[in-house]
Amino acid sequence: MPEPSIHGYELSPGDELGQDVTPDCCGGEMTATRLSSYRCGECGTVLEIDSLGLVFDIR
Repeated sequence: MPEPSIHGYELSPGDELGQDVTPDCCGGEMTATRLSSYRCGECGTVLEIDSLGLVFDIR
């Protein structure tokens, strides 16, 4: 299962997501499910972002 990425860089907890950036996973953009959460439609990976724009959790 591919890890979520930004500009080809694999994300891990503590990485900064940035503003107005949608992460990619499985070859396509993840879907925003809430203001601070993204989900991959292919593998179901969820990426949680904290109020500072940092990756809080990947599951």
